[in-house]
Amino acid sequence: MRNRALLVAAIAMVMAACGGGDETPPETTEASAGVTATTSLVTTTSAQASTSSGDSEPSGTVATEEVEVTVAEEVAATTTATTEAASTGTAELTSDDVVTLRALGPVTLGMTVEEAVAASGLALSQDFGRASTDNCYYVTAGAGLPGVAFMVVDGAVVRVEINAPSVIATRSGVRIGTPESSVREVYPDNIQQANDAVSEGQALAFVPNDEADADYRIYFAIDGGEVSSYRLGIRPAVDNLLGCQG
Repeated sequence: MRNRALLVAAIAMVMAACGGGDETPPETTEASAGVTATTSLVTTTSAQASTSSGDSEPSGTVATEEVEVTVAEEVAATTTATTEAASTGTAELTSDDVVTLRALGPVTLGMTVEEAVAASGLALSQDFGRASTDNCYYVTAGAGLPGVAFMVVDGAVVRVEINAPSVIATRSGVRIGTPESSVREVYPDNIQQANDAVSEGQALAFVPNDEADADYRIYFAIDGGEVSSYRLGIRPAVDNLLGCQG
């Protein structure tokens, strides 16, 4: 009996020393400690990366942080650039721009109003002082570009009218106030007399020589021997004396 008692006591002591067979708490404790240690390591390494300049750093953590910083900086830069571009009030179309057969500065005939706004940098709004129809109306920039009106048909800019007090000139220098004789001298091979359907008074038509431009015209209204207004556009819209009323 004494030997049995000693044997039982010895077994009990061995079991107590081994943890009694319940292994779950130690595993849980070790796992928690591992997570804490990993988090601490990342945090510590991040701190070292931000404060150390010449030390060798763990490539994994530092590389990850560098990528995250780079992406964040690129996104921030893109957002800033987009915001600045959208919010800029600088007009791309000014009175210093010139008229060509197909365009006024950056605004090209055939553009939608939205495209014209984007190209010009101007806020274009409908001019309710001019006659309009269901599919034809005028838009202007008001004081932003005085004397200039864009005629819109079926959503596209098809005609641009230049009236006083605008000082916008053609690429060859013809503007309001230019003598008729100078217009003929500047365009010796292109100027024709316009018919009465185009203008109430005398008018000169710039007729292009290139067949690809056959549908485009510039008309110069002449009053008192000089240009009083002019317009460019796509036929037949540009030919119509009355604009949207015709």
